[in-house]
This record gives sequence, C-alpha cells and structure tokens, in this order.
Amino acid sequence: MRNFRRFSVRIAVLLMLTGACVCAQAQTDAKKSAGASTGKVDSGKSAFSSAGCAACHGVRGQGTALAPQIAPPPVELSALISYVRQPTGTMPAVPAATASDQQLSDIYAFLKSEAPASQAGEAATGNAANGKKLFVAYGCYQCHGYEGQGASTGPRIGPPPLSLAFLISYVRRPTGQMPPYTEKVVPDQDLTDIFAYLNAMPQPARASSIPLLSQ
Repeated sequence: MRNFRRFSVRIAVLLMLTGACVCAQAQTDAKKSAGASTGKVDSGKSAFSSAGCAACHGVRGQGTALAPQIAPPPVELSALISYVRQPTGTMPAVPAATASDQQLSDIYAFLKSEAPASQAGEAATGNAANGKKLFVAYGCYQCHGYEGQGASTGPRIGPPPLSLAFLISYVRRPTGQMPPYTEKVVPDQDLTDIFAYLNAMPQPARASSIPLLSQ
C-alpha cells in the first residue's frame, strides 16, 4: 500500500512538472510572437539588405527567380526565426552572428510594412464553400490539417497570414518538401477559392487573452 502511494505521488509530481514545462514553453513562444511589435521598420530594411535576404527575395521581399515572395511574412515571427536558423530547401542557415533575433524582429516589421493594402477584397472574389471542397480534393489537408491549422508535415496556413498573391506564387514555386503545382493542375481560381476558405477561419486566440499565459 505504501509503495502504491509513493508511486501515485511520483506520478502526480511528474505530471505537475510536465505541465509546468509546457506552460513555460508556451509563454516563451508567446513572447517570441509578441516580439514582432518591438521591431523597427527602418532597421529591418537595412538588416534585410546587409544579411543578404534582398539578394534572393528582392529588395522589398517581393520574390525573384531565386526565392519566393516573403512580404508580408507568411508565418509568425517565432516561426520565421526558427526557419531562418534551420531552413529547408536551398536556403542557407543564417546564424545569430549574421542576423540576431532582434534584427530578425526588425526585418519582420519591415516585411509587414510592405504588405498589400488589403486581403479582404481578394477573399471576396473566392468561393469559400467551394474552397473547402477543393482543399480536401487537392489533398492540402494531408499536410496542413483540415482547417489549415498545421501539422508535423506542414505549417499553419489558416487563417492565411499571407496574401493571395503570395499563396499563388508559393504554390507555383515552393521551397522545402512541398511539390510545385502548375496552373494546369491547380488553376488560380481554385487557389482563390481555397484562400477564401482559409480566410474564413477564425483567428487564433491571442496569448494575452489566455489567463494561463498572461500571468
């Protein structure tokens, strides 16, 4: 009986420690995401050039034949930093000595300032109901989840933290393990409908609205 009690206590302590670790990691991720607001656009523009980003992605992050458009940023700040440190595809890793986390925050702010004026108008031209069907028919859900929430095989894309133009451009010339899709395979209108479907997804809750993370 004593051994059972000791075992139960150990399990309880282990669960508490595990929960604490998960919470601490969530708080860290939240702080990284919040770091975008501390970025300086002017400094980011300079760092974007000095770190060599402009050479492949264009001086305004508009994309070139070498690399896709990244303005506005297609991911959150924490994901951008993680990808820059350990990229896939042909992009070389960028160490902190070349671009610190703060400089990447500045670059992120610069890329956000280069965002198109509005995505709402783009979404309005698409059929969200048809986009939902196409998202499944084309197999997008297999890597990104049925609601674009992301999975171990692909990042979150719903609601899209990117413009329709970026989505189409990236689908045509992706990096990493994602295969390219030509217009003959996936027409622009189908991608517009898929964008509308993803854009109809509710925004994820802010970290500050979650009591456990705002303490």
